[in-house]
Amino acid sequence: MDLRALDSAGLKRIPEQDVNPRDIRWLVQVDVERAALEERWGAAEIARDDFAERFCFAFSPAEGEAFILLRQVHHPPVAGFVLSVTKGLFSPEAADWIVQTLGIPGARITHTNDEAAP
Repeated sequence: MDLRALDSAGLKRIPEQDVNPRDIRWLVQVDVERAALEERWGAAEIARDDFAERFCFAFSPAEGEAFILLRQVHHPPVAGFVLSVTKGLFSPEAADWIVQTLGIPGARITHTNDEAAP
């Protein structure tokens, strides 16, 4: 996906259940506080599966694309949130765009999936 086609003003929050887990894969870890995300974007959703409960913030920046920030509620294995994205957003450039567009001062990428590295 050409990132120039994405409009930060068009970023919208969507329900977590609208993001099919089969359509996304983890891209980066983001050092960002849940309180800062909630102040800017509203309360986190709680998603549950067989393994854990997770705080979730899901977004759609364009038709057919989505990303989700996830963090385990109890005993998270890493600080911050894991950012998972749809295929068109699977790149380090898209991750940078997403973190910038979230509008959270101090948010930063701490680790990138080796498969997405240039």
